[in-house]
Amino acid sequence: MKIEPLSDRVVLKLLNPKDKTKAGIILPEEAQEESHMATVIAVGNGKFTETGQLIKPSVEVGQTVLISGKWAGNNVTLDGVEYKIVNDSDILAVIKD
Repeated sequence: MKIEPLSDRVVLKLLNPKDKTKAGIILPEEAQEESHMATVIAVGNGKFTETGQLIKPSVEVGQTVLISGKWAGNNVTLDGVEYKIVNDSDILAVIKD
């Protein structure tokens, strides 16, 4: 199944949260925070302004991004895979290698 977001929405797949601290302490699943880093899976066409100008989302498929928290967007599960759909404005930064 393929997800095609509308307007300025972006479909993300959250990256796995860290199960170990920098000091090497293993965290139980209950203590792990939801990851704020994700991979862009699909991008909408953009949003029109009141003047009719199309503003496209600022990210591309395949990029790793940082989102504005676990409450941003909506969680959706399709074919057993969990995705998060957020507005372009919920994306704070692109992570570059």
